[in-house]
This record gives sequence, structure tokens and C-alpha cells, in this order.
Amino acid sequence: MTTIYLLRHGEVHNPAGIIYGHLPGYRLSESGRLEVATAAQSLSVRGPFDALLTSPLERAQESAGIVGQRLDLTPVVEPLLAETDVSGYQGQPFAALPTPYITEDGVPGIEGAASLRARMIAWVASARQYDCVIAVSHRDPIAMLLLHWMGKPLNLLAELTLPTGSLHEAHLD
Repeated sequence: MTTIYLLRHGEVHNPAGIIYGHLPGYRLSESGRLEVATAAQSLSVRGPFDALLTSPLERAQESAGIVGQRLDLTPVVEPLLAETDVSGYQGQPFAALPTPYITEDGVPGIEGAASLRARMIAWVASARQYDCVIAVSHRDPIAMLLLHWMGKPLNLLAELTLPTGSLHEAHLD
């Protein structure tokens, strides 16, 4: 059995309120650091852990660094845990996103649910080498995986509450 802890990175400092996607320079706010420290405290009584994996994006790596320091784990970058590709909208205000912004096959400039789901399922397959693993990722990749595991349709994506710094536990047989 594999136990997976999915951690959404902490709140990001984004005073301009833009879609930052894969843009560099978007780090955690003070609140975000506290959110992740709280999650790390919660994790500290759940180990031992075999690995701490993180999205390559700064906000996730910073979150993983906080967790790693608390749990004495070295974060390892895992590209499959990256944020949804929204390169067609990066730098624009959130109001510029279409509704819905994630569709099964994707809209121009945004990765589709099928792609996102496939890479998260591929990551889970690779994570089965561990007994207990922590993965730091982003809202949409985590949400897609949770929807898949629950057998729920994509149209429920917007209804999922996944606050920054939230922790989700899964046990895979």
C-alpha cells in the first residue's frame, strides 16, 4: 500500500492579481509560509516518509522547502506535479480566463483536463515505489486527481474547495 499526501502550495504574493501560471518570481506570502508551516506540523505526526516531491515552480519548491526543513527531508523536483499550463493567459488578470477555463480537451492557451489527468495519473504510478510520500503541487492538478479518484465529472472542478496550504491524504492499494 502507498500513502500519498498531496499538499497545495501556500498563498502566493501577487499584489497585481495576475495569472502567474509558470511565470518566475511568484513566491509565498507571509500567510502562505504560515499555511505550509501548519501543514508541515500536521505531517510531522504522520511519517515516516520515503520522499518529498515538488512541482518545479517556485511557490511549490518554497513550500516543499518549509516541509522538508520541518521533516528533515530533501525535496526532489518532479515535473509531472507542475501547474496547469495557462501560457496563453499568463500576465493577464484572472478575469481574462474563459468560463470554464479547463475543459476536457482544453481551450486555446490552456492545458486540457485530459492532459492534466493523464500526467497526474502517470505521477501516481511512479509514486507507488514509495510506502509514504508527500507531493507539493497546485490546485488544478490536485483537484483533477481527486475528481478522478472519486469518480466525479469535470464540471465539479469549480466546486472543489482546495485552499492554499491544504493537505489531502490518499491510500492506494
